[in-house]
Amino acid sequence: MAQWTVEWLVAMEGNERTIPALTFLQNQPISVQRQLLAILDAVRSTGPDQWRDTTTHDPMSGICADLHEARDRHDQTLNRLYLKWQRPARRVIILTGASKPNDTALPDKFYEELAELAATTTTSPPPFATVDDVVRLTLKDRT
Repeated sequence: MAQWTVEWLVAMEGNERTIPALTFLQNQPISVQRQLLAILDAVRSTGPDQWRDTTTHDPMSGICADLHEARDRHDQTLNRLYLKWQRPARRVIILTGASKPNDTALPDKFYEELAELAATTTTSPPPFATVDDVVRLTLKDRT
């Protein structure tokens, strides 16, 4: 069975298109980047409902109950990549990411904003990143 396809969500910040998950990953150490993307690739090969290792990938709850998180821990820092699995389309949408110290919680406002961001995936057409978005973001601020 083929892997699930991947889309990166675009968000608007003022008049600028951003890719929150890519921005998050670019600001992480390479070890975190590689681990989170490796987890995503592994889950894509089986699908989210067959994945059993909840230390690396787990459904969320509350207002984000339709989302999942890829999980990584380096020392005492927890790193998360937030995902929406669209089962009928066999597609995963990478929304954004966050890091926090172990044994702490992100503020409720973060989860409210995450749910709002995830809700944009249902618009038509959905706000998925283009190659142009990725190139512009990657080359931004280069000297």
